[in-house]
Amino acid sequence: MIRLARILGSPRQVFDGMRDKATFALPLWSILIVSFVCLLFIFINYDDVTSGVPQRDGTVAHKIDIDLVLFMGTGAVVVWVWNVISTLCILLVWASYYWVAGKVLKLDTGWGKWWGFTCWTAVPAILGSIAEVLYFNLAGRDPYVSFALFPWFAWGGGPSLGLYWIPISFIWMLFIAVNGVMSWTDKNLWISLAIVLPIVVLFALQQIAVVAFIY
Repeated sequence: MIRLARILGSPRQVFDGMRDKATFALPLWSILIVSFVCLLFIFINYDDVTSGVPQRDGTVAHKIDIDLVLFMGTGAVVVWVWNVISTLCILLVWASYYWVAGKVLKLDTGWGKWWGFTCWTAVPAILGSIAEVLYFNLAGRDPYVSFALFPWFAWGGGPSLGLYWIPISFIWMLFIAVNGVMSWTDKNLWISLAIVLPIVVLFALQQIAVVAFIY
């Protein structure tokens, strides 16, 4: 868990320690679990699943509609499963790109290690998802800003997010990926940036295209 925090501020040191083995389970499962919890917070709103029941003393008791909770929870699960599939596809493309780039640079790093590398570079998605939920709850039902690294909530069909995308998570991911490439390839900043930038820019354009298509 300490690595999840360190990768955000000191990615070069973290990747230096993963040259021999880069596991993917911790960052990937953390991203997916946090995204699921965030979707539950968005789909299941307390005001929407409660109803007022008048009492004999004139007060109103709030009762939670369990059926409605299950219905909205099922919707969140369905959206989450779709988001997991789409996220894995994006990460697989990224890992394959880094693997090809490594072959061009004549590195012996296997695809599995680049898969772990890719999952670690995507850790900012955790904070992006949390920021998305906080903004959603503060802005109400129709916010116009999306902080998420992946277009999870814009694809959800429920909240109308994604009209204006703030790429905070995207820039953070770029920072982590460049430092990781510098660590694993021993290339300077500019060469590492040139390696990472094409796939990251392509992803950003895909993100914008998805939002534009939806809205």
